[in-house]
This record gives sequence, C-alpha cells and structure tokens, in this order.
Amino acid sequence: MTRNSCPLAGALLALGLSVLLALPLAAQPKEKVKVYVSVDMEGIWGIVHGDQTSPQAGGYASARKWMAQDVNAAVAGLFAAGATEVVINDSHGGMRNILPDDLDPRASLITGSPKPLSMMEGIDATYDACLLIGYHARAGTMPAVLDHTISGAVVFAVRVNGLELPELGLNAAIAGAFGVPVVMLSGDGTTCRQAVEVLGPGLKTAAVKEAVGRTAARLLPRPEALAAIQNAARDGLLGRSQAKPYRLAPPFTFELEFHRSSQAELAPLVPGVKRPSARIVSFTSQDYLEGFKLLRALINLAPAD
Repeated sequence: MTRNSCPLAGALLALGLSVLLALPLAAQPKEKVKVYVSVDMEGIWGIVHGDQTSPQAGGYASARKWMAQDVNAAVAGLFAAGATEVVINDSHGGMRNILPDDLDPRASLITGSPKPLSMMEGIDATYDACLLIGYHARAGTMPAVLDHTISGAVVFAVRVNGLELPELGLNAAIAGAFGVPVVMLSGDGTTCRQAVEVLGPGLKTAAVKEAVGRTAARLLPRPEALAAIQNAARDGLLGRSQAKPYRLAPPFTFELEFHRSSQAELAPLVPGVKRPSARIVSFTSQDYLEGFKLLRALINLAPAD
C-alpha cells in the first residue's frame, strides 16, 4: 500500500456510504423475515359442524372459502409487520382444502397428503415465527367447536411426559424442536384460552367465534373477525423477539389413549410400543420429531369404526 492510497480509500468509502444513505428506503437491503402458517379448519370463522369440513358435504364450498379468507387476513397482517416470505400448510383432513388461486399471491402453499410432519410439514430452522390458524381445542374440552385431538374417531387423549396436549401443543412442540416460536393462533374463544394456557400469556390470539356447544357458536361479525386475525398476526410477528419456542424436555414419553380397546390391539406389534392398559399404548423417544411420527403411525393403525 502506498502512502497516498489511504486518503483515496477513505474518500471512496465515504462516497459509497453517502450513495447508500441517499437510496430510497425501499431500495436498501431488507431484512428477511420468514413465517410458517399451519391452517386447520374447525376453528375457521363460520364453521360449527362436521358437515362443513368434509368435501362430500353440502356446506364445504362455503367453508373452504372462509378458510382462505381467514388465511389471507393473517397473510396481510404478516406482510404489514415486515414478513418477506410466508408459507401456508393446508392442515385439515386430506389437506387440499384451500384453492390455490384463492390464496393471497404473496404466500406459497403446501397442499395434499400424506406428509411426514402432517400439519407442520415444511417447518424448519429457517423460519422466524409460526402461526396456527383455524385451530380447535383438545378432545373433551367444553364448550368448544368440534373439539378433538388429531382423529376424533380414534383418539381419546394424547399425553407427552404426562401432559395432555391438544393439537396446538403437539404442533407447537414440532416448531419448538426447530427453535421456531408460535406467535399467534386463531380459533374459537375456548381454543384461544387453551392455547394461552399451553403456550404462555405472550401468545397473540384472535377469537373469531364463541362456542355455545360442540356444534354451535356465536360468530363475530365477519369484518371484525378478519380484522382480529390481521391485527393478531401483525402484532404476533412484531413481538417475535419476545416469544420463546415451545419445548418439552427429553426423553419424550408418548401416551396414546384410544376410545376403544380394539383400537389398541395392533400398536404393540411395533417394536418399542407397550400397552399398559386396554385402551392405552405408550413409547419413549429421545427425538421429539421421531416420536411424533410414530404417534401418527399408531393412530393410523387403529380402526376408526
């Protein structure tokens, strides 16, 4: 380096900084904020009955439209809060409920089944936050719209390390395994309160309806429901630095309780699975994700009727 190169380098650096500062804000590099959204159906605004959640039923066409609208409200809130990428995972039933061209074009969609991580397929450590839209309460909750856990015809309860968890908890623990916090949830009021109990008071929620019974609810006016989802999604993402991933401590002991003893008969054929009582099977895993996959497999082994 020559004696005269230092002043020249300093001048070039100063010039570069001045050019960067002179650029419009939109032209400057933007922080990447990646958000994962899992979307179930029972907690969507307007839905109160199983006839609305099955493709073979008459109320399904309207319900899937409302589902897309609830998702789009969340997407709007996320982009308002600075999201640069939003990935939606259709997580109900056959997981082909959201019509792709009904979705906000700024978001991408994971659709179809089966998927290795089911309702949380696609989540990984690259995400900054997770949202749960249209979720429902665990089986046996009252009053709650269409309460169940994973499979209403098969599962009576799922416990991990002795704690009975709803789907929102089981799925939040998947996100937590990757270090991703759940920052927002929508559903009926009971589900929102249950989510706060499980995930903590910092969780932002949007109650789009209040359950009157298992198949009845008082709906929030539609504009208010969409605004509530948008605002909670925005606030949840803006507050993500204060949110902590939901993690359970290993080893993970899973306990699956069926409705009937006949549903537990095949599970013990799987190595490592025990049957401590007629309707209960259990196993232990050092890896939560592997344990969750085995849980899903055992549920699928059980006859629903």
